[in-house]
Amino acid sequence: MNETKRWTDRYSPVLIFFIIVGLLASIWLVYQRNQVEQQQSQIENIVDYDAFMRAASFEKRPTAEAVEALKKAHVTAMAVYDQTLTKASDAGDIVIYYGASSNQLALEGVNVDPGYTYVGMAQGKAAYFDEIKQALIHRLGQEKVHVYQSNHGPVIALTQPHEQLMDMNLGISHLQAMAVSQMGFNVIARPTNYHDVTKADVDYVFDQLNGVPHVTGMVFVGKEVLGYPSALPTTLSQLQERHIPVIGIEAVNQLQYDQQLGFMDLAARSHYSTGRLYTVTKDELKKLSPAEVSQWFYISDLERNIRFNLFPIYSNGVGNKTALATSIDYIKMTTDKLAARGFTFGPASVYPVYGPATIPDYLVMVGAIALFVFFLRRFFVFSQGKQIGAFVVLAVLGGLIFYFTTGTKLSQLLALSSAICAPVSAICILMDCWTARANKKEPGAWTAAFEAVVYVIAGAAMAVIGGLYIASLLGSTKFFMEFDLFRGVKLIFVAPILLTIIAYFQRFPLWHGKTIRTWADCKSAIKEFLLLDIKMYYVAILIIIGIVGIIFVGRSGHTAGIPVPGVEVTLRRFLENVLYARPREKEFLIGHPLLLLAAFGALRRWPKAIHFILTVGGVIGISSMVETFCHIRTPVLMSLARGLDGLWIGILIGLVILILVRIIMYLNHRLYARGTRHE
Repeated sequence: MNETKRWTDRYSPVLIFFIIVGLLASIWLVYQRNQVEQQQSQIENIVDYDAFMRAASFEKRPTAEAVEALKKAHVTAMAVYDQTLTKASDAGDIVIYYGASSNQLALEGVNVDPGYTYVGMAQGKAAYFDEIKQALIHRLGQEKVHVYQSNHGPVIALTQPHEQLMDMNLGISHLQAMAVSQMGFNVIARPTNYHDVTKADVDYVFDQLNGVPHVTGMVFVGKEVLGYPSALPTTLSQLQERHIPVIGIEAVNQLQYDQQLGFMDLAARSHYSTGRLYTVTKDELKKLSPAEVSQWFYISDLERNIRFNLFPIYSNGVGNKTALATSIDYIKMTTDKLAARGFTFGPASVYPVYGPATIPDYLVMVGAIALFVFFLRRFFVFSQGKQIGAFVVLAVLGGLIFYFTTGTKLSQLLALSSAICAPVSAICILMDCWTARANKKEPGAWTAAFEAVVYVIAGAAMAVIGGLYIASLLGSTKFFMEFDLFRGVKLIFVAPILLTIIAYFQRFPLWHGKTIRTWADCKSAIKEFLLLDIKMYYVAILIIIGIVGIIFVGRSGHTAGIPVPGVEVTLRRFLENVLYARPREKEFLIGHPLLLLAAFGALRRWPKAIHFILTVGGVIGISSMVETFCHIRTPVLMSLARGLDGLWIGILIGLVILILVRIIMYLNHRLYARGTRHE
């Protein structure tokens, strides 16, 4: 069998069969996953109780009217933080005597010491005084909390340093939690941990919530969760007994969670059935317009499984409005858009413990393995028998790993493999179709344009097989809530481009009029390349390609270091608001239009150098479509919609570019013909 015949020898139908079996299994698992995701549609909208009361005190309207405005904006809960002496004093719940002000006191039986801090009862606030006294006793011990009678009623004498004492966390206020509930809001408790925490400390925090209706969440404050390290079982037991979900705060980089010691342990013991909270820091809030803050919350809820929104209150109003009115406006802007997308508001939806069914999951794994062998056949010549042998060995090995382990690492590996193999295999098949058409009659321009559209759609459809494999292999609560991640985002942007370059040289005689299919061909090409005379414009081209590559890779993934231009931000906001899912710019502005031009160029016999650049650029779109499914936190239906939106927009843009190219070619031909006649 000659080399050309061996190269064009067909791939094994066994591989195609198992790829299709894996595809059918993945469709079933994606359907089940979508059913679970569709049920997670209720969002808890939260404001800080202290911040709201402080902002409301500057409003001309009564506090009751401000409360109603919050409810109309679909705020459903208020966050109650640990009480401090400073906050209680500012709220008028207690009176602090310290330094010169302590001269107002006359104590029974002892002299006033101006170095002490005295906590007095505010008029009509006996309950708050008693609550703070009990909190101080729990924090400091009975022997350090002295109660005296004075000319202003009972006072608590404290000897600790004043500044630290005023800001010391005293635990959740039962009275504040009740006040929130009486206003008609759910309660989100935000406790801090104790030093040398004990089971009694944890129980004390939860005892403060006894009798408080509608406590729908607990979000820990600080670098530790309540109960860390020794009393975590008590914290979890109390949460489960009261049906309060474990909630993590999304990290600033929008990936996983803020680091709180003990949170991962609590989440693991809850089988990762947790809540995810999003908020904006005070520093960020100062820099952003209300409309932009609203968009941040809106997109977070749509795309990242955020079901707890903690809306910060502006410190200063915008546009001649008060701080509270400005805040309520952006909250309402957010919730109105969410309501239009079918979300409801109240106690937040929390993902149940979910994972793909065992048999379909393994069938998808087998399909991914078949896809990998199919992919290898696009680059290496080996017989159908060897293809089947490699597939069987890998499938058995994968089955053993799947059976004797949790299968998570295997799933991640096969997901990475599918993310690379699917788009590269798709572009290879398209190139094989183009080479098969090379000896046939060149089609007309309209026919070629229609066929080019078909090629783009077919390439995208083949590539999406990899996306569906990924969506099903990693479709579990652990990945939904980002306790585990898809690994290799940067690689799947670079690898398809490099592999497409190799595949192109194997199929088209670009290098000195010959293909590079064997190792001997490769060595010869490398030797010739190293002996090339370097021109300055070669260097300039390489520099430009390098800059484009840095931007392309740097803008990918979760930790993009390349800033986004303002024009692009505006385009993104427009697409986010008019489409079900915003498609990626690299798909509809780069990848799909270039692939359409590459297909048209292959059919119309465009120069190989131009066709090479278009083909390599064309793989960007279909590989990006697959990469979209790697963001498991994004609902799978949204990932599908994002890919489809990018595809049809990209095809339209590609057709417009094609028309412009045809017009330019026509005008150039006319001008050339006119110049020839004049000669």
